[in-house]
Amino acid sequence: MRISLNWLKQYIDLTISPSELAHHLTMVGLEVENIEDLGGKYNNFFVGKVLKVEKHPKADKLVICEVGIGKQQYQIVCGAPNVTPGQKVAVGLIGATVPRNQHDSDGKPFTLSQVKLRGVDSYGMICSEYELELGEDKEGIMVLPPDSVGGIPLAEYLHIDDIIFEVGITPNRPDAMSHLGIAREVGALLNREVMIPKIELKENNEPISNFATVDVLDSVNCPRYTARVIMDVEIGQSPEWMQNRLKAVGIRPVNNVVDITNYVLMECGHPLHAFDYDKISDHKIIVKCATKKESFTTLDHKVRILQSDTLMICDAKLPIAIAGVMGGESTEISDATTKIIIESAYFNPRSIRRTSKYYGVNTDASQRFERGTDPNITAWAVDRAAQLINEICGGETLQGRVDVYPERISEKEINLRIKTTNDLLGLSLSATTISELLSKFGVQLIDDGSKDSAKELLRFKVPTFRPDIEREIDLIEEIARAYGYDNIKLKMSSSVHFLYDHHSFEYIDELRQQIIGRGMMEVVTNSMQDVSVASLTTDKIVKIANPISKDMEALRPSLIPSMLDIIHHNIDHGIANLRLFEIGKVYFNDHITNEFQVIKGYSEEDRVVLAFSGNAYPSAWDQKPRSLDVFDIKGEILTLFEKISLDNIKFIPYSNTDALTEYGLTIEINGEYAGLIGVIRSTILSKFNIEQDVFISELIVSVLERNRSKKKQFKSLPKFPIVARDIAIVVDDGLEIEKIESEIISAAGKILNKFQLFDVYIGDQISPGKKSCAYGLELRAEDHTMTQDEIDKVMQKIIDRIQYNLNGTIRK
Repeated sequence: MRISLNWLKQYIDLTISPSELAHHLTMVGLEVENIEDLGGKYNNFFVGKVLKVEKHPKADKLVICEVGIGKQQYQIVCGAPNVTPGQKVAVGLIGATVPRNQHDSDGKPFTLSQVKLRGVDSYGMICSEYELELGEDKEGIMVLPPDSVGGIPLAEYLHIDDIIFEVGITPNRPDAMSHLGIAREVGALLNREVMIPKIELKENNEPISNFATVDVLDSVNCPRYTARVIMDVEIGQSPEWMQNRLKAVGIRPVNNVVDITNYVLMECGHPLHAFDYDKISDHKIIVKCATKKESFTTLDHKVRILQSDTLMICDAKLPIAIAGVMGGESTEISDATTKIIIESAYFNPRSIRRTSKYYGVNTDASQRFERGTDPNITAWAVDRAAQLINEICGGETLQGRVDVYPERISEKEINLRIKTTNDLLGLSLSATTISELLSKFGVQLIDDGSKDSAKELLRFKVPTFRPDIEREIDLIEEIARAYGYDNIKLKMSSSVHFLYDHHSFEYIDELRQQIIGRGMMEVVTNSMQDVSVASLTTDKIVKIANPISKDMEALRPSLIPSMLDIIHHNIDHGIANLRLFEIGKVYFNDHITNEFQVIKGYSEEDRVVLAFSGNAYPSAWDQKPRSLDVFDIKGEILTLFEKISLDNIKFIPYSNTDALTEYGLTIEINGEYAGLIGVIRSTILSKFNIEQDVFISELIVSVLERNRSKKKQFKSLPKFPIVARDIAIVVDDGLEIEKIESEIISAAGKILNKFQLFDVYIGDQISPGKKSCAYGLELRAEDHTMTQDEIDKVMQKIIDRIQYNLNGTIRK
């Protein structure tokens, strides 16, 4: 739930910082998941006044402005054609970050600094609405109304100088789903008084009983129904302050009456609903269950077929609302409405939960009703709404309320044992202290245990706005929250220190299953080998003090040599097409000491090696055999990385840099070295008596695990069609393909769904020293079908980037 700091301050005096407030709330079980500064992006922006405008001595299109911000004056060079003296404008000073750059094709933000423009110092910027993300006009500066207050921060002028807390409210805490509910929690923590709005409601002399009646036929599912009638209401927009508050917490303003019901909802947590009085047949409200298979059109203009157990609000003829979930289209407040009935009811949580789930409708009202609202706040909530309607919409409130409440829901009474409380919390609290702590949350002592011989049994009354407190253990939890979890000292502690950080078996097993799923066979080799073999990859060899034999006198520093042994063995037995892998440890004598090493000066790590040899595809009647190449291996690695949630991968070509491989690619993930892909040198192959190419990829498991994306995101299937386009780009023969693809990605942006290099041409039809790279592009917008004009603009943007950044041309 979104909680506005400015709104919260209406009910409690707050002097602590937003971060401190977030910490306090989190420590009492109301986890603050995020803090959003609504006006943060306008830091160092102010409302200024243009005092003087002079021509720039060295530039026809520039002017030198003197701008006043409060008592300070700043010289700013401006190129807008519409700047004139006396204007109120939005000014960014040095250090401000302009949200959008109208001179950058991607609109990237930039930070202001002191600059010289044609020899004249400029100490800020007068901004357009486009640059401030307040509109799309780029032609000139944004001119504010003449009565705008100069010198104030722009965020304050825009009424977005607010901090929003995203609070994770657990399902058992409906009382905290409002600003007053949060204020009540903060008041208990900081020992501050909560200021409940005082209701001063003026009623006329006409009794409500002469104008409306309420008949509750299902008091089990509707234990209380309260209503007020207001006449001569004028429908229009709600005040700007109310609209801003609703927007801040994620509610779209509709009109003044609807906005007031939503305001009261976010204020006290109790849902209200407004009906057009003149549209209610006989001005009578009946609360009853629906007729099975009856149709009803809700406010979202959807026709719903009702179930017989759905609680409905009806008039004398037809249903007018699904109780506690959504109102009906037939009695909706419109511009023509002049009389209204405000509903403030308490519904059975089970009934609302069942209805909401069945119809697939989740509203702010249903969220609260299905968790359990306060049955004893309905009168206050409807009076508060009537007060605001009188103040904002005019009109007259009829005398009295309709309040059908046949059986009052009383506060629960719960016994609490002092000894049990102290035993569970590890404290030594007295009865007086316990009572004081619970009173902070509105839980009142009704029996101090004086009649109990042991004087250790207390009895408390729990307010009806706390339906989650049902047992003794719930009271003990409230005591812990009021006392402060941070203040409860640990009486016993223990710690476990691992000598080294190792990879989880679960991740290695996941990696193994993904590789097997790619059709590869696992091998297991000995981690001990001959020193001469171990020396092929490094000189940091770990030698064994008492080796069993000469072939086992060193621990392997790489998985590749032992894999080559396996390949030789398979080829020797007539199996030439191989796809093998191994996951195992490698060891180093690196003379580097750290706290995680089991033996100082020695280290070990998990690696995975993938080996490929022979043909790319199995033999088939419809295709010729083709030998593997390094690009086949790259494709296999990319597919594996996708399966194990790795991205931001970079392949860097290299040659003659590794003792075992002849040429290949170094792999980086998020800028961190993760391994390599390469073809084994012919001299090394001859040592292992292998007469065909072998392609190897050796990867560091810890790097893979550390860089994998922990969060999986799912999105719906695309609704709009793909547009296919081909483009052939002529560039220098030595230019890396990766640079071409990087420019295509940057230029096309999010609408580039997929692209594929399908041809590389070098020949007589293009200039010497050049190559033609042909790509197939798939473009798609997520929210609409792309027009030809949009497609042409994207393709032109790609062409411009290629020409400007790579000196390339388009092959016709």
